[in-house]
Amino acid sequence: MDETQLINRAQTGDQTAFDKLLQPMRQPLFSYIYRMVTHREDAEDLLQEVLVRVLNSLPKFRGEAKFKTWLFGIATHVCLDHLRQRHRWRVEAQLIGEGETDSDPEALEQLTALMSSPDFVYEIREHIAFCFSCISRTLPPEEQAALMLREVLGFTAQEAAKMLEISEPVLRHRLSAARSTMVESYEGLCQLINKTGICHQCRGLREFAPAEHRGQDLVQIEVAPGKAFTPDNLFEARLEIVRKAELADGKTRLMHDVFFLDISAREERHAGS
Repeated sequence: MDETQLINRAQTGDQTAFDKLLQPMRQPLFSYIYRMVTHREDAEDLLQEVLVRVLNSLPKFRGEAKFKTWLFGIATHVCLDHLRQRHRWRVEAQLIGEGETDSDPEALEQLTALMSSPDFVYEIREHIAFCFSCISRTLPPEEQAALMLREVLGFTAQEAAKMLEISEPVLRHRLSAARSTMVESYEGLCQLINKTGICHQCRGLREFAPAEHRGQDLVQIEVAPGKAFTPDNLFEARLEIVRKAELADGKTRLMHDVFFLDISAREERHAGS
């Protein structure tokens, strides 16, 4: 059966058709949710909430948009509801965590043990994608969603606007604001690419990992042959890495889960103080 037939059957309560309809969407959907909330347990809970909403709303689906657009629209609003209940993070949140870890022998011992576990591999590209998601948590949730949908997942402006239930001009405004903020944040923070920032966590973590658990180094990023680097095209270079990186099920994810819990707890305490 094609997608339309599966939708029609699922709308009548056919559970097998519903499962077949959603099966190819599960992984990209989970990957999107994970990039938005940056923690596996939260992403798993939110995915289940999305599936319940889809099941309940499917009888009302009339095909005004592509099914994938409709599905990711539901996921977007579930993520927005989740993020609106939480405080936005400071740009330097990861850097603060690095400083606290360096001064805590017990935390360093735990990080060493994690990096030495058999299945762990530190991949710089995955960490850049994790960093991107963390810095995007400094944005208003609506701008974060616009950035993820348009720039990372590659939906058209029309599709992204429909998912967010806003006009295309409003989408363009939010996207422009998000990009501007992210470019400015990276300019003062990231040292790996532009060499002017204060954070060198990507390469520092790779050097800290045992030699047999280090992934490929990221020596240089080329925007285009002979093209000069500017803050804006450096952002494009990061986006290329972020789009391709395996974040939700990457080899470095266990470390990122630990980092997320630490950053999240600290940022919630900071916001409430």
